[in-house]
Amino acid sequence: MKILVCGYGNPYRTDDGVGHHLAPLLAQWLGSIGQDAGLYLDHQLLPELAEDLRGYDLAVFVDARVPSGAEEGFHVSDVHPERELEGLNMHSVGPEWILHLVDALGAPVPPSVLVSVDGESFDFGDELTPCCRTRMDRAADSFRRWFSERYL
Repeated sequence: MKILVCGYGNPYRTDDGVGHHLAPLLAQWLGSIGQDAGLYLDHQLLPELAEDLRGYDLAVFVDARVPSGAEEGFHVSDVHPERELEGLNMHSVGPEWILHLVDALGAPVPPSVLVSVDGESFDFGDELTPCCRTRMDRAADSFRRWFSERYL
């Protein structure tokens, strides 16, 4: 199975960089179980990613989120293309927007999942807070279970 793991966020704003820490771990795990896993890391999702997703069987998006109040502190959920777009604002481009562009290009939209981890601090710094690191580890375990139940 050909999978692209997309980690995004600012790695110099503490927990906003969790995508840059978690995405490589997920890609490595997927490779260790025989999957063809690619890795995309950036500060934000860019429209060009829509073209890059051609030919992938699964897209995994990994990002931080403002604390949601959810007990787990993370969320693993399916992502689907936006039905209607309200224009391009680079700070609001999310996985749904990228998947809409894939569809608009006439390419098959790969099944997609979003792994979101609650951040505790978004101050300047390049290390995750201990709470975010714990949530990240739990999110990784949850993703592994999600993937195993669906694809193994």
